[in-house]
Amino acid sequence: MRMPDRLSPSALGKWESDREAFYVHYLASTKPIYEPQTEAMAVGSAFDAYVKAALHKDLFGEGSDPAYELDALMESQVEEHVRDWARTAGRHVFNCYKYTGAYDELLVELGQAGEPPQFEFDATGEVGGVPLKGKPDCRFIHASGAHVMLDWKVSGYCSKRTTSPKKLYAMVRDGQDMLKPSRNNGNPHKDYKPKFFKGLTIGSHYLEEANKDWADQLAIYGWMAGEEPGTVDMVARIDQITAKPADPMPLLRVANQRARISQGWQLDLVKRLQDCWRTICSGHIFTDRTREESDARCEVLDMVVEDMREDDDPIWQGLKGGYRR
Repeated sequence: MRMPDRLSPSALGKWESDREAFYVHYLASTKPIYEPQTEAMAVGSAFDAYVKAALHKDLFGEGSDPAYELDALMESQVEEHVRDWARTAGRHVFNCYKYTGAYDELLVELGQAGEPPQFEFDATGEVGGVPLKGKPDCRFIHASGAHVMLDWKVSGYCSKRTTSPKKLYAMVRDGQDMLKPSRNNGNPHKDYKPKFFKGLTIGSHYLEEANKDWADQLAIYGWMAGEEPGTVDMVARIDQITAKPADPMPLLRVANQRARISQGWQLDLVKRLQDCWRTICSGHIFTDRTREESDARCEVLDMVVEDMREDDDPIWQGLKGGYRR
């Protein structure tokens, strides 16, 4: 059995949702075949490249850091086999993001930050004895002094069904001019209640009430960036772009989330991480079985991965378990 160096937010999510898939991905004696980037994955990465390249240029000047040039970001984040498609799709998402005014609003905030904002940086650390890692999209200190952790989400771009924003958004806006604006365009979610906090207007709710995975992710990112576990002083910010199928390109909306993460949620998250790490270190992975039964299942999964590698057969096929049983 392999031993991971660190846990990430996505690893914890997989551990809790499908332990066999976690074992195959992170612990199997033989590493599974790498999953090629899909269009659904690539569009988010491409938009990410567009928005970070534009922000870096507007804040620091063109050519200030070659690593943040659009082509450099695109090559590092989007795989070659899907890059041409993703350039067009990512540009569409970025143009719609700008159309809503979300980009310009963010640019003003970043321009007034107390120190230069950080983009796409590797963050590592240890919390409660658990080694962690993450790659935050953006962190900055607002002019008011509030610490803000920002993440962009592109949801449902390749879906055949309309994707709705997560609840409790501060505002949702259409990403293009339409003869008939979408429902709630320009309005907050019906249950959103604003609150003034450290110079910012945020939701009176906590982020985990809108989306638990987002709360886990941004809490861990915040800790890796220096926040204390349990702090209620960090503002978590999500700009979610959601899609409705249309020809030739999806119709997009941008929903802005602004909230804190509760102390109780964060402290429970530390315990969840500790439980995960302790179990991995013990080697008794499938705790709903005896140790002997767990070890036997690990051996079976090791053989599954080995067989698939020998057949040169990609194991990730969009199935719940992430592999063919």
